[in-house]
Amino acid sequence: MPEVNPEAFRRQAGLFATGVCVITVQHDRQISGMTANAFTSVSLDPLLVLVAFSRQAHTLEVLAQTGEFAVNVLSREQENLSRHFAGSAASLPEIHFEGFEGGPRLVGSLATIGCSVEQVVSAGDHRLVVGRVIALSPTPAEGERPLVFWRGAYWRLPAGDVGQAPALEGEQIFFD
Repeated sequence: MPEVNPEAFRRQAGLFATGVCVITVQHDRQISGMTANAFTSVSLDPLLVLVAFSRQAHTLEVLAQTGEFAVNVLSREQENLSRHFAGSAASLPEIHFEGFEGGPRLVGSLATIGCSVEQVVSAGDHRLVVGRVIALSPTPAEGERPLVFWRGAYWRLPAGDVGQAPALEGEQIFFD
């Protein structure tokens, strides 16, 4: 059995493929952002999402002043933006923002979800921010694909039509 330690856990957790998003906040004229793959929907009634912020994240400091943020879901073409907002870009990419309820919208993002802070919970070396959804960007064009992170690397889903899975015969499937 593998030893339980932070590096082994990181490798195991990295087997769960995630989308990639940039969380943006604006206070006065200052825009701050960070790359996150620890984002998920929480509730449909009310509409809530959750984002994990490192306690040292500058974006978390700015968020504490504003109480609002935007989740920008990155497209498969935006790896350079993810690297920039993660602090690992070799060069500064061209970045364009537009006004959006909750926080700045990264132009070209697959989707943007504007949120107001509902609750903040301390969890180890992170703060979990639960946001109430207050705005949604228009649905992206058919054929757009997200940027994916898996096993410590970026991946791009192939372009093309998304087909429907075949129906299962003779089985009942129940969802909670």
